[in-house]
Amino acid sequence: MITNIMIHAILPELIISFGLVLSMLLIAWQRSQRMIQFLTLFILICALVANIPLFDMDVTQVTSLIKVDTYSAFTFMLIGLSGVVVTLLSGQYLRTKTEVHDEYYLLLQLVILGASILVVSDHFASLFLGFELLSIALVGLVGYIREDKYSVETGFKYLILSASASSFMLLGIAFIYSQTGDLSFVYHTGIVSGELLSADLPTGNVPQQSVVLLVGSLLFFIGIAFKLSLVPFHFWTPDVYQGSSTPVTMILATISKVAMFTVLMKYWFSWLSYSEAGLLDHDNFIKLLSVVAMLSMVFGNSLALMQTNIKRLLGYSSVAHMGYLLIVLMVTSSQSINFAWQSALFYLAAYVLASLSIFTVLIVYSSQRSSGSDKLTSSSTDDDICIADLNGLFWRNKTLACLVILSVLSLAGIPLTMGFIGKFYLLTVATQSELWWLIGALIIGSGIGLFYYLRIIFALFTTEAAESSVNEKNKKLELRLTSHLFIIVLAVVGLFFGIFPDMITRFIGTL
Repeated sequence: MITNIMIHAILPELIISFGLVLSMLLIAWQRSQRMIQFLTLFILICALVANIPLFDMDVTQVTSLIKVDTYSAFTFMLIGLSGVVVTLLSGQYLRTKTEVHDEYYLLLQLVILGASILVVSDHFASLFLGFELLSIALVGLVGYIREDKYSVETGFKYLILSASASSFMLLGIAFIYSQTGDLSFVYHTGIVSGELLSADLPTGNVPQQSVVLLVGSLLFFIGIAFKLSLVPFHFWTPDVYQGSSTPVTMILATISKVAMFTVLMKYWFSWLSYSEAGLLDHDNFIKLLSVVAMLSMVFGNSLALMQTNIKRLLGYSSVAHMGYLLIVLMVTSSQSINFAWQSALFYLAAYVLASLSIFTVLIVYSSQRSSGSDKLTSSSTDDDICIADLNGLFWRNKTLACLVILSVLSLAGIPLTMGFIGKFYLLTVATQSELWWLIGALIIGSGIGLFYYLRIIFALFTTEAAESSVNEKNKKLELRLTSHLFIIVLAVVGLFFGIFPDMITRFIGTL
């Protein structure tokens, strides 16, 4: 029986679902890009407001499919805030296109709904439903701007690879079900608090050292690895990042990554309970994850070194960052799960804020340059920006340049940024578990990353561009007041939480 508490727990998802119906009715009544944008913003803000009380709510099991806890509430907050930023920036971006783009906001709402279902999933059925909602909507968004040069190629490539990821995941779920007889995650409240409830485990259904169960879990992980762009399943990432419109690339880098990594953590930490109960050999998967994490860190950063296109560079950078995050899965006991969750949530918050900031600059900068007489010099399309296009940006618009610097330093993990604190937490997790090889890979990968991150910063202060901008007033980039204020807000938030990270760490510590 569904109670009021259960309805309250899933109220954010219900609001977004109801908002989708309202959006379709609005489109049937009147096609207006501005109206559908405002409605989308209103829906997301209402969902975020409904999510606030969930931080004080006890863990709530809503049927066997959904479990709402404070971790899922925090990740939904990251997803919702990312959706708000994407909605605001999409309006500015789509104004330069020729068609009415009502369907764009429907697909955006579907992405957020799919991501929100993923973060509250406690069952393979709800997981696959959220996964497919997210994937199908993203396929439509990736190829949405038909007049773009790479639109058809990018959409087709993402469609094929998403279908492959779904196939691997579904086959893995089938293998797991054949051995456990149940599609639920074994993710009890006691495990989260450090108390192993082995009595609740379906011991009679899981053969010890089951090869089929191990193969099923491997196939399931492969499906997740496609979405997280982990090596060796990362080849689609730079092409799709470059070929998609910049707001959609922002969705791929934030909403999709947060949702997929959250559901991976929920499944993985439930599987750790099987290991402690003596039902599975956890060490083999730890070794596999360690190899994938090290390859992602090193190869992601190394391949980013060779990129001149910023979106491709950020695509390879995301490969490395997801490799860093895999460290939190290497805990060897249920007592470490709480700290692993807190470390992952802080790092995700830092990564999301930095990604939103850098992509905001790309959207605002490209729209200003394309609307003026001064076109981009080295890019093939208006929103396909290369590092050379940022030459001398500091002298033309200091607000944009400062936000670029803050976001890039955070991604690089420089002190006084959230990224530095996030990497410190990951190193703490690795040290507690004595993962020395992973620590070495993280340090090497971060060192390599400094080269291409600093290259972006150096471009902002290029001397030649500075001299020309002083002599030619038309090189100045004047922003709209709303864009200027929005960029200042992002910069202040990033700087504030970088200097005072305790504001977030204390909050996450109470979850």
